Amino acid sequence: MFRANNANANAANANANAGNANNINSRGRDPYPINRGRDDAVPDGPTERIDDRPQHRRDRIAWLGVLVAVFSLTTSAVAVLAAWRALTLAERAPAAAAAAAQVRPAVTDFAVSYAQEPLRVQVGCSAVLFVDLDEPRANAVEKVSDLRYDSRCGTEPPRLTLGPGAVAGAQVKDADTDAAGCAKAIRTSPLGPGASAEVKKGAVLCVLTGGTPAAMALVEVTDVGQTGTAGMRATSWKVTA
Repeated sequence: MFRANNANANAANANANAGNANNINSRGRDPYPINRGRDDAVPDGPTERIDDRPQHRRDRIAWLGVLVAVFSLTTSAVAVLAAWRALTLAERAPAAAAAAAQVRPAVTDFAVSYAQEPLRVQVGCSAVLFVDLDEPRANAVEKVSDLRYDSRCGTEPPRLTLGPGAVAGAQVKDADTDAAGCAKAIRTSPLGPGASAEVKKGAVLCVLTGGTPAAMALVEVTDVGQTGTAGMRATSWKVTA
């Protein structure tokens, strides 16, 4: 009797265990296979909001427009400045040419004003004296002078340079040079800015003055004495057009 009861109990337990296993299997099964994850699925990767792209594009276009406008304004300003500069130079050119024509009178004909006029220069060491060739006059006022005499100290010889009243000048070799010869020398071998001639016996200078009327003068150094002393003689021709 006890054996029969044990056998029945064992059978009941086996049936219960089988039922539990079936219940577990039925609960773990997904009734929708499409929701199951796949091992070979491709990840979506990084994403961004689609709505931001048009806004960024519009911002870049706006900045590009600003840069183009600034470049155009700069180019226009440079062009205006260049045009103004060219116009200014064009307006000044005729005035400069006219002024040059007035400063340098045309040398076409000559009439003797004075001949072999002696001039004596006496100054101290490192002194300056001005000579006006329109009169002629030694120790003249600087602003109307045609020659500047610079004395030196020691053994260095004095120097002659063109004064503020002179238009042009040239150094020639012959004391017998006439007015036409002086005009040619000034045209072909003038004394440049800052140039000077040594004061020594026999030195000859041609000077075109800026007086009214203009004069062509020939100055010859006749002797050189002690420091600051020199003798000269001058011949002048009036320049007539």
